This record gives sequence, structure tokens and C-alpha cells, in this order.
Amino acid sequence: MLLRQKILIQTILFLLWVGSINYSVIYYLGLHQKGELLAKTINLSINFVIFIIVSTFLFSHYKIHKKINLPKLQVFWLLVGVIMLMSIGSLVQLKFRDVIPSFLRFTNYFGIFIIGYNIKKEYHPSYCIRILNPFIILSVISCLCFGFLEIFTNDIQYLNNAYRVSGSFKFHQLAFGMFLFTIITCVIFLKYNANDKILKKIIFGIVLALLLYLFMRVHSRLLSLSLFSTLLAVSFIGSKQLLAKVKIMTATMFLLVTGLFLMFNFDFQPRLKNLLLSRNNSGSVDSSSKTRLDIINNSLAAIDEVDVLFGKGLGTFNGFYEKAGLKKGVAAHNNYLLFFIEGGIVALAAFILFEFIMMIKFFKTIKNSHKIKYESDKKLLFAAATLFIGIEFLGFLLNNYYFYQSETIIWLLLGFCGPFLERKVKIHV
Repeated sequence: MLLRQKILIQTILFLLWVGSINYSVIYYLGLHQKGELLAKTINLSINFVIFIIVSTFLFSHYKIHKKINLPKLQVFWLLVGVIMLMSIGSLVQLKFRDVIPSFLRFTNYFGIFIIGYNIKKEYHPSYCIRILNPFIILSVISCLCFGFLEIFTNDIQYLNNAYRVSGSFKFHQLAFGMFLFTIITCVIFLKYNANDKILKKIIFGIVLALLLYLFMRVHSRLLSLSLFSTLLAVSFIGSKQLLAKVKIMTATMFLLVTGLFLMFNFDFQPRLKNLLLSRNNSGSVDSSSKTRLDIINNSLAAIDEVDVLFGKGLGTFNGFYEKAGLKKGVAAHNNYLLFFIEGGIVALAAFILFEFIMMIKFFKTIKNSHKIKYESDKKLLFAAATLFIGIEFLGFLLNNYYFYQSETIIWLLLGFCGPFLERKVKIHV
């Protein structure tokens, strides 16, 4: 059974990796004229196959063990219930084309969470990390290869006042940035070992530096701020020694001063510089921020009063925005807006409750991480916390639920940490 579980999980992870390179493979094969449609078809197919694998895993687990360990996190089940309610709303309206992609993604997130939870309940935490190792290595290689290929060939798209690297997610900078965020976090917490030999540490440092370089070349302001602020906050809260806290605060001040110096004196993070200067010089916001504000204002003005309570239905935002006569193919660019339009006040309230309670649970658990028995558990906890707080909570403008390549990893890590998060501070696993 152990081998079968490992094969199924690593098959899912391999499919996620395939999904992370399919945009670039399509582009470099010369199929980019129909690239977006082809990529969407591949992504939908991958999500469908993952859905089948997740269902097979849970069914076989139940058949052998006669039970499935279900998480006791009430906010998790609240979110599951809301998504199911939103799905029913779309199905009643016969909006199958809208609901199927979103339903598959969310069902896979919840399913992978339960799988991760069961694996953590039954096996040592080091096994959870070993499951992820091949995916992390493959992803590091593909990110570096496609990212630097784009730089060396000078085939970088100019978008929103900056030349923004998109790497393995060709022309999808935000998706590449989130994937790098995920891989960098996994490398820092799951691959680094203080007891490694000096040569291995040097290789680790070089790889991490290259990944961070590509991450900064994506020029996503929110992702950059969230990654560094979350890493510093998690490290500060998780440290019990005063000297360590002083070092973290000193590093924070150094990064802040250095970042501001580079930004205002060199071509470093021009989009963030433009955002700050546009507010100071004219009182207005830059074009990217203005687009997001317009989407919010237009959406709130267009929604019918009858849909305020329960929303338009899961996966209907694009159709809603287009039908309102605003624009075709527009994403919400805001998780709170997305849940409000698709699920109404009910879904929005449930989502806010889920986000805040999970964040509080993470902070409390990290604060008491010194009570955790196994070092592998601490690594999983810090990785999951960084990704949840940085992408799920702080990164609410990133459309993260659309990008299953990163989001599935986050939910798997959340599942691995489920046994900690459902407890009340007392931690001994």
C-alpha cells in the first residue's frame, strides 16, 4: 500500500510539473498561434486526470483501511461546503462550461489536502518530504532552464512598465512568479540541512540565488513584498532566542534600506518605484493598480441585487464580467471579489473566516514550534505557513486559485500540517 500511495502522489506531482512547463513547450515548438487554447485544454485534462487519481487514492485507502481520516478543522469543511453550494448554483443555471474547470480545481485542492492529512497521520514527517523531493528537483531545473533561456535569448515581454520574465509559464508572469515563490519556499525549508557538507551548502546557495534572481525579474510587486515579509515574520515568530530575533530585525532593516537604495538609484523593481512615485507625483495610481480598481468598481456596479446573498455561481466571473458589457476574458484579480461575485455574501464571509482562522492557527503553532518533536515536522510547518500567509492571505490579488500548479502544492503541505493546526497549541506528534 505504501508503494501504491507514493506512486499515485508522485504521479500527481509529475502532472503538476508538466502543467508548469506546457506554456513554454507550446511556445518553443512553434504552436503559439493556438497556444492559449491548447494550454487551457492541457490544463483542463491534467486537472481531470488528477481528479481521477485523487478519487482512486481515497477509494483504495478506504477499501484497505475501512476508513479515511477526516480533518477536524471546521473552517476547512466550511469552505468545502461553500464551494459545493456555489457549484450547485452554477449547475442549476446549466453553466457546465463555467463550473467544470473551477470545480475540478477546488475538488483537487480539497482532495489533496485530505490525502496529505492521512499520509501525515500514518507515516513519519520525513516521508512527506521525500515524496516532494523529485518534484522540487524537476521544478528547480525547469525554472532555471526556461528562465535563463528567456533572458539569454532576450525574448522577454515588456508588460506594465517592465521587462518581465515568465520562464516556464511563457507570457504568464504571475503564474511563474507564484510557482517560483512555491519552489523557493520548498527549497529553503525542505531541502536545506544545517548538517550538510560545505560543498552541498555552496550548491544550495547558488541554486537559491539563481531562483531569487529569476523571481525578482518577474517584477511582481505583491509577490516580492509577500515572500520577504512572510519569511521574516515566520522566522521572527518561530524563534525563541532574543539574539536570533535581533538578527532577524537587523536583516529586515538591511534588506529594506538596500532595496530602497537599489530601487531609486538603479533599474531595480521599476514597477514598485513607479507605484510609489505615481502616488507622490500625481495622487493617482499606476495602470496595473487602476485596472484592478476598475474591475472591483465595475463588478460591484454590475451585480444584481438578487445575487448579492448567494452570488452568480462557481466559475462564472469571466462570463459575468463579459455579459455586463465590460470586457472579455477578465479575471477578478482579487479573491475577495471573486468569492463575492460567485458566492455572494455567504461565500465571502466563509472565505474571510477561513483565511483569518487559518492564519491565526499558523502563527500560534509557529510560536510553539519548539514543542514539536521532529525537525521534519517543523520544516513542513514553516513551508506551509510561508506559502499560506504569503500567497493565500497576503497575495489575495494574485488569482492564486486559478494556478493549480502552485496551489495544489500549497494544499498538500496544508494537509501535512493538518494534525498540528487542528490542535489547541499543545503539540506532541
